[in-house]
Amino acid sequence: MNKTRLLFIILFFNCITLANEIEKNKILNIMVDHNYELTEKDYGAIGNFFTFPFTFNDLDKTLDAKNEKELKKIFKKLRRGLPKDHSHRDWKKMNVKLLNNNIALVNSMFSRFNKKGEIYFTGSELYIFRKGDNSWKISSITPYKPYNYFEFD
Repeated sequence: MNKTRLLFIILFFNCITLANEIEKNKILNIMVDHNYELTEKDYGAIGNFFTFPFTFNDLDKTLDAKNEKELKKIFKKLRRGLPKDHSHRDWKKMNVKLLNNNIALVNSMFSRFNKKGEIYFTGSELYIFRKGDNSWKISSITPYKPYNYFEFD
């Protein structure tokens, strides 16, 4: 009987671990897809990745979006601040921490590239995700210096 209980406990924890890895992969896929839409300047599809209210916590102020129209304005404004020869950005690192069934954090490091394929900037951002209607969506982004990048346990 004790062997059966032990086996059940081991299987139970393996199922939980597998479920968590599946959720983390869903979130990472959203990060990749969201980045692709920004690179393609497809602001029509960008709302699929966010929940409202959304906040972008810049160094000196917080930008809020209560709806998709305001969200598009934030990202267009951020895009205008990039150099004219900006091409795209790619993820260097991403680390996911599930806080509970409905909230997750993603710590990311990325590089921005110019049209020659050269890195001209490296940064980090902390994303907060919220799960609703069985899908993960970004609710907040906070950029910070890459030397402060950290990994979750």
